Amino acid sequence: MKRSVEMEKKREEERVKKAELARLKAERARAYEEPEWAKVEDDVAEDVAEEEEEEGVRKNELYCVACGKKFKSDKQWKNHEQSKKHKDKVAELREAFGEEDQDNDDEDDNNDNGGGDADADGFVSADEVEKLKEQFEGVEIQTEEKGDE
Repeated sequence: MKRSVEMEKKREEERVKKAELARLKAERARAYEEPEWAKVEDDVAEDVAEEEEEEGVRKNELYCVACGKKFKSDKQWKNHEQSKKHKDKVAELREAFGEEDQDNDDEDDNNDNGGGDADADGFVSADEVEKLKEQFEGVEIQTEEKGDE
């Protein structure tokens, strides 16, 4: 019986200590003052809020690269995609890119044939090396020796 009374006292003391620690912690938190360097100025906070709002608006905007137009809703975008003007512009762009790709392919073919048979990365096949060896079979390479002058 005596033990249970002692245990009860200890538990009560522990509860009182915990309550006191919690009170002190809350008091320190209320008394905390943010250092000057960590404070956010009001106008900076407003600027950040405006930027976030603008980003939200921009995320909802749709843009047609072919026509150079902005749309604020999916319905406007879908209607635009079905329009004759948009389809004509897309067809023109495809033709232009197709011609450009063809021109680039032709240039690549000319560069490959004119500058040797090297690949785009500058390497040649073993067959091509053998051809080059045959071409330069009789050629001697002379090296100059550096002498003391």
